[in-house]
Amino acid sequence: MTKTTLTELNEKFKDCPTRTAEYYINGKKFIVKSHFVGTKDLNKTLYDIAYKKAMSEMLNAG
Repeated sequence: MTKTTLTELNEKFKDCPTRTAEYYINGKKFIVKSHFVGTKDLNKTLYDIAYKKAMSEMLNAG
């Protein structure tokens, strides 16, 4: 098993979208850079979220 270097990862994902956000926590500034790589099935993701929320609401309704 070989480790991938940061340079190799940068090259591999250079065309993927990124987003930068700034957060202030206790007066300290944090910069978070998100890299969006890979794919996700939006239909399945939304279904799973809705299902879990509905089950939670039904089971905790008592």
